[in-house]
Amino acid sequence: MYTLVWDKHGFDVRREETGLADPGEGGAPELSGMNRPGQCSVSYAQWSQFMRTGHHDVTGLNRALRESWSRCRKQDVDPGPRKCWNFLPMESLEPAAGRLRSLARDVENDVYAAIRDRNLLMTLTTAEGYVVRTSGDPDTLKLADKLNFGPGALWAEGSVGTNAIGTALVTGKPTQVFGREHYCESHHSWSCSAAAIFDPLGNIVGCFDISGPSEGDHALALTLVLDAVRVLEKRLFKQHCAELEHRSGSLVAAAFNSVLTGMISIDCRGFISDANIAAETLLGVPGAALQGQPADRFFDYGAFLACHRDGQAAAIPMPCRVSHELLARATPMYSLNGTWVGTVVAVMEPQRAPRRDRTVSPRLAGSLKHEAGETEQRQGLGCILGQSPAIARAIGLALKAARTPSTVLLTGESGTGKELFARGIHAESGRSDGPFVAVNCGAIAPELIQSELFGYTGGSFTGADRKGRPGKFELADTGTLFLDEIGEMPLAMQVNLLRVLEDRKVMRVGGGRAIPVDVKIIAATNKDLEQEAAQGRFRPDLLYRLNVVRIHIPPLRERGSDIETLARAHAERLAREFGLPFQGIEEAALARLRAHHWPGNVRELINAIEHALNAMEGPLLRVGDLAQHLRTSAAAPRTSGKLRSGSLRYQEADIIREVLERHAGNMSRTAKELGIGRNTLYAKMRRLGITEGS
Repeated sequence: MYTLVWDKHGFDVRREETGLADPGEGGAPELSGMNRPGQCSVSYAQWSQFMRTGHHDVTGLNRALRESWSRCRKQDVDPGPRKCWNFLPMESLEPAAGRLRSLARDVENDVYAAIRDRNLLMTLTTAEGYVVRTSGDPDTLKLADKLNFGPGALWAEGSVGTNAIGTALVTGKPTQVFGREHYCESHHSWSCSAAAIFDPLGNIVGCFDISGPSEGDHALALTLVLDAVRVLEKRLFKQHCAELEHRSGSLVAAAFNSVLTGMISIDCRGFISDANIAAETLLGVPGAALQGQPADRFFDYGAFLACHRDGQAAAIPMPCRVSHELLARATPMYSLNGTWVGTVVAVMEPQRAPRRDRTVSPRLAGSLKHEAGETEQRQGLGCILGQSPAIARAIGLALKAARTPSTVLLTGESGTGKELFARGIHAESGRSDGPFVAVNCGAIAPELIQSELFGYTGGSFTGADRKGRPGKFELADTGTLFLDEIGEMPLAMQVNLLRVLEDRKVMRVGGGRAIPVDVKIIAATNKDLEQEAAQGRFRPDLLYRLNVVRIHIPPLRERGSDIETLARAHAERLAREFGLPFQGIEEAALARLRAHHWPGNVRELINAIEHALNAMEGPLLRVGDLAQHLRTSAAAPRTSGKLRSGSLRYQEADIIREVLERHAGNMSRTAKELGIGRNTLYAKMRRLGITEGS
């Protein structure tokens, strides 16, 4: 297949690979059917009379074409020999042109298989009539080139007179124009068949056309056009349904997880199918452990079923087996035909007198604040637990960054608390009264990220809200926008973000007006962006723009004594929430926690503490309560003759030997993992009788 391409000096005919056999390998497929090529219904004298007088006696010309001629005359379209001189650069037709090309690529291949070697070409245009692609046989394309019938040309009635594309777009009906039925004399040697492409909302999004010299084989041109348009409209419908499903799912998920009330979905069999974070926290069970469990394990579900069978459709109180203090209400759900499809259970703590500081319940506050070691009593960056030099440096720099409007780049491994730092910087800044909007750049589909960040105008794409919608930048105006996982942003989208960071203005998708925004940008990543840029996966200019104030959040293994501080704080918090007696953590267990590498950082530590609390048999958390990989992570005991097995000094020596062995005797790496300096490590080794290589 061949296509017309603009090369800055004019159109050029270029070949495209379609996967079809060349004409010499079997020839073009035969067109079936009894239809004959259309015949022109207008003589040259009749056409000339109308152009001179505006009147005609063409009884054979159908009403749609007569009305088109009249429209063209009112618009003063020149009927004489002329090319199309109304052009737009293809870049200005994006992204609509790109969506049409993607939508129709294999359809064009199928149509080309039917029209190849028949002196025809096919054309795809936008809803306004701008040509997106012109493709077909090379000889026919050379003839089209003489009319400037290529990408960027405007083929609307007001530009080139009556033609199948322009008239189909005006009337919304399939149209055929043969020979002198064209308004402009330069097109009298051509015949064309076209139909508009409609989206599921009834809006025209483009046009598909088959054209060629009148002596070409037009027998099934309109049939092929209608078949192609039917396929394209089916695809648009599927895309629309997929977008609706995605938006609905995102909306439900966002609402489900944004409320402080525990929400649980139960299927008709009585098993839990989903639960939000608040429900997991209130019931004290992780989400993965909740799903698939029988509801009767946590609630007196039989009480609800008894009321439900009696026909009650309102919210029904239901005793909670986990804690008598929790309130649970079950509401049945029904389909459109009245069939019971499941139950939604709301779980909450009893209402207490409101406080001026609007604090939430301790249990929920703990779930929202625990991931990086913070406490609910503190505010801003002060909520971060730990006094190690590494975390103190990060907090100090964050406090300074909060005082200025400068862009901040947070780096660090997963689970170190990057969002906690972002929220802390916002809370410490002069923007704390403004909104804090968080966006996970890796969780948004590539085709939706532009509209999510910048918003869109009404009807700018299939499924768009007719009123339009603001993007995250507008929602964060006067506040802070947190771009999490910035390293996952698609490369093609990064240039748009760079422009906004430079201009502080956003342009909604489909809009024509730049909207100023006053936003502090905080980005975060667990990737090495310099390496990503060197490998072509991240724009260096965007990296320079983001890398104004870089704050590295240290992994837990580099925070030394903070491990013990965090372990004690979270053990006390969780024990209090679970209603368990707790007297502390024995030193041997703390030694195991200090020795662990913690690849999952604070998040992994909290899970380890929660596991141990569930395994405790008494009020003291012991080594035996830890998960197996923590109990067995240290090296096998080695006696030196100076240390007694089971003593604290022996355990300390054992841990140092294990870490030394893991790092093949590298003192710097060993000291770094242990959270101490090299000189301190040497001193401990001398005191404990450990020699390098022992």
